[in-house]
Amino acid sequence: MAEKKFIQARDGEKNSVIYVCADGTEFLRSGGTRAWRNNNPGNLIAAEKSGLSIGRGGSFAAFASQEDGFAALEYSLKNFYSDIKLDKVFKKYAPATDHNDPEQYAATVRKMTGLDAVRTIGSLTKEELDEFKLAIMRVEGWKEGKTEPIPHAKQFLVKGIDGKPMGGLRYLLSYFTGDGEQKKIEGETSADGKTVIAVTDTRTTVQLHLPRPDPGQSLKPLQKKVGGGKGKTIVAAEVTTKPWYSQTFSQAVAGEDSKHDESPRQNDLDAGHQELQEAPLSPPAPLSTVKQAGAVQLSGTKKKSENHVQDVIKEAGVYVAWEFDTKRGSEKKLEKLPYVIAEMSGDQGKPLMKGQGILLMRNNKIRQKVPFGKEVALYLGNDAKVQYRTTPLYRVRAEEGLSDVVVKISEIKGTAYDPSDELPSDPVSTGTKKVYSASLFGTTWLKFSHKFTADEALEQSRFEPPELQAALQQIFGGNASVSGNAITLSVVKPNKKNMVITWQAAAFQNCRQNIPSITNLAAAKAEIIPRVHPQTYKAFLKAAFELDATALEIASGWRPMLGSVLHRVGVGLDVSRILVEGRDLKLSRSRTSADTAYINLLTQKNRLEGKKTLTEDEKQELKQLVAQETNKREAATIAIRNSDSTSIRTFIHKLRENSDVKQTFDPWEMDLNTRDNSPAQPNHLITGNEKLHGTHLHITVRDTELGY
Repeated sequence: MAEKKFIQARDGEKNSVIYVCADGTEFLRSGGTRAWRNNNPGNLIAAEKSGLSIGRGGSFAAFASQEDGFAALEYSLKNFYSDIKLDKVFKKYAPATDHNDPEQYAATVRKMTGLDAVRTIGSLTKEELDEFKLAIMRVEGWKEGKTEPIPHAKQFLVKGIDGKPMGGLRYLLSYFTGDGEQKKIEGETSADGKTVIAVTDTRTTVQLHLPRPDPGQSLKPLQKKVGGGKGKTIVAAEVTTKPWYSQTFSQAVAGEDSKHDESPRQNDLDAGHQELQEAPLSPPAPLSTVKQAGAVQLSGTKKKSENHVQDVIKEAGVYVAWEFDTKRGSEKKLEKLPYVIAEMSGDQGKPLMKGQGILLMRNNKIRQKVPFGKEVALYLGNDAKVQYRTTPLYRVRAEEGLSDVVVKISEIKGTAYDPSDELPSDPVSTGTKKVYSASLFGTTWLKFSHKFTADEALEQSRFEPPELQAALQQIFGGNASVSGNAITLSVVKPNKKNMVITWQAAAFQNCRQNIPSITNLAAAKAEIIPRVHPQTYKAFLKAAFELDATALEIASGWRPMLGSVLHRVGVGLDVSRILVEGRDLKLSRSRTSADTAYINLLTQKNRLEGKKTLTEDEKQELKQLVAQETNKREAATIAIRNSDSTSIRTFIHKLRENSDVKQTFDPWEMDLNTRDNSPAQPNHLITGNEKLHGTHLHITVRDTELGY
C-alpha cells in the first residue's frame, strides 16, 4: 500500500470511499471515521477548494493522503479564519445552528493546545498551527478502519443452442496476473450452467476454453480432458474482467461519524448513521453469457475451424467507438481530453452509466458498450461538466444486429466550416460493423468550450484582494480595448498603481486561422479571451501584483488547433514578457554554446547506440561520450541558470507557490508537477516540448472537476 498513490476518490456503498491509483488499481476504505476514510482530518467539504482534493466521500472532500488533508485544513484556516480569535473560530467552523457545540469545541481545543483564547489564527506560529490542526483532528475523530484492494472478476454462464443453461460441462479458465504469471482453473459448470468466479488482481482478459465436439454435434455435458490429454478445446470466449464491487462492499466495515454537524461543511448523516446491512453470502460477480451458435460442420468444410460458440455480454448491446484522427488538424493526440458518454433523449443527454463521472481520453479513442436501441453522444472538454452540458456531439444509435458502431472523426484545419460535417454520416457497413464519418473543426472546439462570465470570475476570486477581483471582472466583463494590432487593459494593483495587460494579435492567430467567426480582434476579445479559466489569469495577476510589474503580455490562451488539449479546455495560459521596474523582461532564450555542445554529444551518442554493430574505434568513442555526458549536461545547466533573470525567476517561483498552479514550463526550467517533491528540470531546448516553451512561460492550472 505504501507505494500506491491515490489520484481519484469517489463514494462507495455502505459508508465507504473508493480510491483510484495512478496504475488504475482501486482500493476501498471502510470502517473508522469519515475523517480517516477521506484522508480529511478537518472534515472539510469539497466546496472548500484548496486545489488538493481528488474527489469526495459523502459530503466531504477526499485527499490523496493525510498530509494533503492537513495541507487543505491549513489552507482553509489561513484563508477563511485568519483574523478570527481562537475562542470564536468554531462559531463559524462548527456553528450551534447546525447542532454543534462550538464553545465545547473551543474549550476542548484550548485544553489540548494551551493556546490563549484571544490569539488569532493568523498570529499562530507554524508549530502552534500544527498543534491546532492536530487538536481539530482529535475532536473530529480520527480512527483507522480497513483499506483493501478491489478485485477484478469474471464468471461465465454457458448456454446451449436451445438457450438453456448447460450444467456438468468441463471447462478451463485461463488468465495472467499483474506479475505476468499465467493462472488456470479447471472445473465443471454448475447445474445452472455457471463456471467458478475467476478473481484477478488487475484488469485482465479471461479466456474460457470448452471441449470441442465431434463434427456435426453440439456441446455435451461431462466432456473430459479439457485442460490436457488428447481432448481438443476451443476458446469459447475472451472477456476482460471488471471490478467486483459487490464483493468488496459486502465486506465493508461499518464506520463512525464526527461528533457534530458542520455547516457549511455538513455532517455526512445520510451515510454515517445507517446500519450496515447483512451482506449476501455470495455477492454476484460480473457475469458474461456464452451461448452455442451452432454445431461444428463436417470435416473438410471451410467452417470446421471456426468457433461454434460466441461470447454474449449479459446486457445485449453494441460497442460504440469514437476514433479521432488529428493528422489534418493539430497533429497531436488528444490525450486527457475530458468526455462524458451521454444517453440522449431528444436534445437532452444524461450519463449513459449510473454514477459515471468525467473521463479523460486516451490514444484518440473512446469505446463503450451500449445497450441495443439507445442513442448516445459525447460531451467534450468543458462541456463534460454537468453544469455546462449544452452541445452533444457525434450522436449514433446502437443498432440491433451489429457488433460494432464506429464514428471516425477527422480534425480539420482552416476556416471552411460546415456544421453538417459534424454529424456522423456516410455509413459503411462491413459484416456486423457500421462505420460513420464526421469532422472536428475549430468552430466545434469553440462550441464545447465554456465562455466564462464576470460573475464566475468573481466567484473564483471571492477570497482575493478587491483589486485582483476587479481586474478579473474587467477581463471577463469585456472591458479591454482594441487598438491597432493589440488588445489592452489597464488594471489597478493593490498599491494603487496601474498595470497594463496586452494581448497581441499573434495571440489569436490560431483562432483566426481555424474559426471563421473570429475575423478581428474585437471578436477575439468577446469570444476567445473569456474561454480561459479565471484561475489562470488569477495566478498570473497575483504573481505580477506581488512583483509590482507594470505590464504583462499574453502570448496565447484558448486556442483550437495547437499543442496539447490544456489550452483547448482553458486551463493553460502563456505569457511572453513582463515589465518590472522599467525593465522589459522577455521570457525567451536561445541555445548557449554549452547547450549546443551537450546536444551534439547526445546526437552522436544516440547515433552510435542505434547501430547494431560497432567497430572498436566506435566503441571507444561511445565510451568517451558516456564519460563526458554528465559534465556536458552540468555545464549546459549552469549556462542556463546564468542566462536567467532574478526577476523572472522570482515571478515563476511565485506562480509555483500558488496551489492553483499545476505546471510551469519556461525557457529555463520545466516543472511537470509543482506539487510534488521533484525539482524543476533544466530546459535544454532539446525535446519538442522544451523547444515549444523556449519563447514563453506556460502555466497549467488545476480543474479537479475535469480531472486536472
